[in-house]
Amino acid sequence: MCEPVRQEGMANQRGIVLVVCLLLVVVLLLLGATAIMTSTTDLNITGNYKTSVQAFYTAEAGIIEAMGRLRGASTAANYAGDPAAAPEVWWSAYLLTSNSWQTSQDPEYSGSYQNFIPTSSSHTSTAITANSLQSAIPYFAKIRHKREFDAEQEGHTTTSAHYFDNDGNTGTHTASSPGRIIYYGYGNSASPTTALQFSSPAGTTTHRPVDVTAYGRVGSSLKRIRAEVVHTPGPVIVSAIYAKGNITGNGSALTINGNDNCGTVAAKPPTYNQTPSTTNPNGTPVMVPNPPGPQQGPLDIDIAAHVNNLKNSATVIITEDQTGLTYGSSTDSVTCFSNTDQPYNVNGLKMQNIQGFGTLLVEGDLELGGNFNWDGLVLCTGVITFNGGGAGINIRGAVLANQTVTINGSLDIRYDSCMIEKALNNQAPQILNWRELY
Repeated sequence: MCEPVRQEGMANQRGIVLVVCLLLVVVLLLLGATAIMTSTTDLNITGNYKTSVQAFYTAEAGIIEAMGRLRGASTAANYAGDPAAAPEVWWSAYLLTSNSWQTSQDPEYSGSYQNFIPTSSSHTSTAITANSLQSAIPYFAKIRHKREFDAEQEGHTTTSAHYFDNDGNTGTHTASSPGRIIYYGYGNSASPTTALQFSSPAGTTTHRPVDVTAYGRVGSSLKRIRAEVVHTPGPVIVSAIYAKGNITGNGSALTINGNDNCGTVAAKPPTYNQTPSTTNPNGTPVMVPNPPGPQQGPLDIDIAAHVNNLKNSATVIITEDQTGLTYGSSTDSVTCFSNTDQPYNVNGLKMQNIQGFGTLLVEGDLELGGNFNWDGLVLCTGVITFNGGGAGINIRGAVLANQTVTINGSLDIRYDSCMIEKALNNQAPQILNWRELY
């Protein structure tokens, strides 16, 4: 009588097991689907992150190329800076890696700008063509001057000044009327000691900053980076020879001329000593202009800091005394650097029978012998001794010594703003700030 009941109970149990098994299968299917969806999502996130990072570095490559092509003479084949002798406020240049680029790809494109696409044959070409130095990385970069309007967009006001131009206009500017190009340099102080972030040209060494905006695209990811790039302004030049210590002259043929040899800027004193040091030339030296003749004052130029900064662009490292060599050319300035302690060079660096173009940087003492000819800047953190025998010593540019200057024999130094500018233009540009726009 009880057997059918037991069989029915077992059947019910088997039904429950089936239901449980089906539920377990459903749970496992849900877990598998969830795992697949999670993995797919993670893969998509990872892929998007990867392409985003790649796009960022692609845009950075555009910034780096622009910086490299802002270096050197405006006549160089690969130069991408403003080619005009008098900088144009509406200048802009594009670096493209593709011939299919369209202006619509730049959300800030404006026909008010010159929008050059510089090539080796024409720095003012506007034809859309791949003019980048590479083609494998998909980016384009745009270069423009920094103007008063741009600074105002970044927070400049009369009470929170980012620049000083002394033009009498304290009003704000607009995109269609952006004002003057902002300069980096030493401001309008008669005795400047510190480089200002923004300033207008005041007859001292100044350099125009530019904004570089680069776009990098990888897959569906697009990155946009903007960097503010500027050439180092170098030391303020107040005379043909500057020294913190005394300048003494014992030469029979001594000429130190503060008139601008290329006739671009106002004359400077032939020499300037930091007080209480003085210039004491013997014999019958030619010190032009006179008046004002030699000057002295409180100006303390940090030559060591400038040497330390400029040496990062050194293209020639000098480790021993030099004679009978040529550095650079009239169209290709170089930067030479010597640390006389590494390796140790007793009595400092000695150079004679040299032809050089650019910047000569010496940590330690420097002794120059006969037939030394240099176009550009000479900066020395120690003592400079001129022993101008034979064809003498001829420098077109400026000389700065952190200690004293001793002159023996024939010497002809002429201040030349053009040679100084050429020397500094060869320095690698620096990024003052940058930001990722998206």
